[in-house]
Amino acid sequence: MPTSSRSRRPWLVVGTVWVTLAIASGLYFSFPVFFVALLEEFGWSRGATAAAFSISSVVQGALSPMIGILVDRLGPRRVMLGGACLLGAACVLSSRIGSLWSLYLIVGVLAATGLCAVSWVPSGTLIARWFTERRSSMLGLAFSGMGAGVLVMGPLAQWLITGHGWRAAYVVLGVGTLVVLVPLIWFGVREAPIVTAPARAAAEPTPAPARRDVGDALRTGTFWALFFAYLCTPLAVFSVVTHSVAFAVDHGFPRLFVAGIFGLTGLLSVAGRILFGMAADRIGRAASATISYGCTAAGTLCLLGLEIWPHAAALYAYALLFGLGFGARGPIITAMASQLFPGRRFGVLYGILSVGNGIGGGVAPWFGGVVHDLTGSYRVAFLIAVGFCVLGSVCFWLARPRARGSAMH
Repeated sequence: MPTSSRSRRPWLVVGTVWVTLAIASGLYFSFPVFFVALLEEFGWSRGATAAAFSISSVVQGALSPMIGILVDRLGPRRVMLGGACLLGAACVLSSRIGSLWSLYLIVGVLAATGLCAVSWVPSGTLIARWFTERRSSMLGLAFSGMGAGVLVMGPLAQWLITGHGWRAAYVVLGVGTLVVLVPLIWFGVREAPIVTAPARAAAEPTPAPARRDVGDALRTGTFWALFFAYLCTPLAVFSVVTHSVAFAVDHGFPRLFVAGIFGLTGLLSVAGRILFGMAADRIGRAASATISYGCTAAGTLCLLGLEIWPHAAALYAYALLFGLGFGARGPIITAMASQLFPGRRFGVLYGILSVGNGIGGGVAPWFGGVVHDLTGSYRVAFLIAVGFCVLGSVCFWLARPRARGSAMH
């Protein structure tokens, strides 16, 4: 391959991952918009309906180690192609939902399986293999596509639902996913040589020699600190983001306006992922994650402030602060994991870490809905989410690489 083509290839991979994550994440986080339409049509309880989002997160977490094994054995490209086909097909099938069990099966299992096969594990592994320098920055750039997807898909889904109904909206989004993602991944994703030397952020200490065996990694305290950081992140976010649209609509705001606020949150998350990714390479990953958690907590309190002051300014403040922190921890966790546990087994280790993300994401949406069903308010759920911002920050500091020669246990 000519030198110019080789130099362009990493950026083509970043662009492909960016678009792939934009579509996949946009579909995933459009559920809060469909959530309102489903409640209206079927009259299900909020807890039972939000459980579909919880099941989706649990399935993704449970499948992540297997996806990691497949990525290590087959490569990210094949895994992502299969995931794109399944995700698009599941979205089309979502138009046939008529009961809770079909909602759980299609959205909670089929779509979640497809999403898992195109998102964090294969994409994070792919970018980590291509870039040894400025890894946090490049992961933040690639994963900023998730925020762009939320920006576009939320308002687009609401526009389609308003004009044509939620069933037609699912069909359009599913067909669009197949038409765009399959050829994009086929031509845009290419393998890179396995990185064997850990990349180090400028503000991080030189880590002790990494353990390459999966069993050895699982016996380190660092691994489990990172696992619980991944667990706390969705517990701090998903009980809020899943119910944010319904919460604002409950307080009298028009649906299309609220969908726009939801999209604005996605736009700010594009900037946040890039900003905090760059900050992680400069000031350290634990410090960057802590600041991003502060944004998430402040944004959640602004949203909760609608109970006292139901003004659009509170929603804009929520979009700004929550949006900046939304998704910022994922690239940082990926960069830390690839630094601490480099080599050919990174895919499966990252998959195991993602189990924590799945557990947290499984509990949080369901918990928020149940709290509302029992109390008529999201106040307790949102305040608990703020508490997990604090706990997640502590986990990041515990997972911070130690200086060479320090024990990893």
